Amino acid sequence: MDPLPAAAAAGWEDHLLDRPQGPLRYVTAGTGPALVLCHGFIGSAENFESWVERLSRIRTLVIPDLPGFGGSAPLRGSHRSRDLAREVRALLDHLGVGDFEAGGLCLGSTVALELAAGDLRRVRGLLLHTPLLAPGLTSPPFRAQVAALTMPGVFAAVGAVGHWRPLADLYRRVLVEGGGEIDERSAQVNFDNQLRANPRAAREWLRDGARLDFRLFLRRVPRPVAVLAAADDHLLRVDRLRDFCAPLAQVRLRLLPAAGHGWSPEFMIRQVAVLEELLA
Repeated sequence: MDPLPAAAAAGWEDHLLDRPQGPLRYVTAGTGPALVLCHGFIGSAENFESWVERLSRIRTLVIPDLPGFGGSAPLRGSHRSRDLAREVRALLDHLGVGDFEAGGLCLGSTVALELAAGDLRRVRGLLLHTPLLAPGLTSPPFRAQVAALTMPGVFAAVGAVGHWRPLADLYRRVLVEGGGEIDERSAQVNFDNQLRANPRAAREWLRDGARLDFRLFLRRVPRPVAVLAAADDHLLRVDRLRDFCAPLAQVRLRLLPAAGHGWSPEFMIRQVAVLEELLA
């Protein structure tokens, strides 16, 4: 799928990095300080194409398809968030990127946080969208879904059924996104990514990322942290997220009202404006 015309006009460029385990796809755009963006579960760089037009004006964007997803080959070993962060760090080394800001979308926030935890000297700040920061900050239904999906044999069966578009859309809208209007291009991108995702990589990353607890790290991290979430998100305990962030001087939380986990056309416009503000 070609990028959105606005993203293409902003300099969206596709690249492949050769590695022993297979290619790693990544996208670059923009000028200025580096911002690396880590997509969400069963995602790809296309998750961020609506951000590129405006954020590329103030940042050099580096957006990888994490190993096992999009156009990137899976790893030979495990796909924990720490393993994926190691591959992103190697990509940044290859590109000659020194310090950078680390951004993550939903499950991708665990990779951004592992980037910071693994080499804090290079990370100027964190930009976390709908972040999975700790099991206690996610909803019980989400934790139950993760426990069921990651049982041996279950994930492969669900993934095979999910290759049928009507059922995949129904699952996302009811159990993940919580209903409401969803941008049709985003829905198509999500389905295409689901077809391309490596089942082993997806199961291992989900199982690991949903268990991680970054609260102690965030209480101590001496870097600015910007957090964006929807007030009616289906996966997060937004009340607990607010309570956790409130006393932390380095953390700035923005909640977008009247929005859930799914991205409506209106929400996509509103979120980019807030992201620009947070980065500024």
